[in-house]
Amino acid sequence: MHKTRILCAVLILAGYSNAARAAPITNIYNTGVLNSYFTITAGNIADPHYRIISPTGYTDVTVVDTSFPIPPWLANTYGFGGSRWIGPSSNGSGPAGPWIYRTIFTVPPTAILSTVNVTGDWATDDPGTDIRINGLSTGQTSGSYTSLTPFSVNSGFVFGTNTLDFYLTNAGGPTGLRVDHISGSFQIPEPISLALACAGLIAGFVLRPPRRC
Repeated sequence: MHKTRILCAVLILAGYSNAARAAPITNIYNTGVLNSYFTITAGNIADPHYRIISPTGYTDVTVVDTSFPIPPWLANTYGFGGSRWIGPSSNGSGPAGPWIYRTIFTVPPTAILSTVNVTGDWATDDPGTDIRINGLSTGQTSGSYTSLTPFSVNSGFVFGTNTLDFYLTNAGGPTGLRVDHISGSFQIPEPISLALACAGLIAGFVLRPPRRC
């Protein structure tokens, strides 16, 4: 019985588990959507989930899609799970040079950090030059403003607040960012019932026939 108690203590200290279940990151969003995940229907509305962190002095807003630059920019999609272009102004006009858009999401302390993953698609005007998770480069680029390019981030996460930064360069004229199909997930450990496990071990010792001398 003494050995059984020791084994139960070891199991508890080790966080013994035999399974994990998937869970979603619930506060990660496409560009140009509301908290309900429905697309914002009007232009020149501030995006509630993204902000321009460079250059300073700009607020990202939904780009009007009834005239240039949409098209030639890829058309917006509407409804639940849709997305739309955002930029530094309602027609996307902004100075040439590098731009950085940031979104923030949360990884709970119950997550298995090595299993966190964020995927999606992005399009930019002009080229997307990097996606950074908490300041760490992933080396991913976007191809065009006429199509979406897949991206995937599977490392660099921390518990609590995480930043995901989209880097792009404007060569001149309108500039903007489109993020679509973004989602995040992680695994949560499901420990076995230590009480049941230990009870089973104890029962095994109790019911085991005594050793003969």
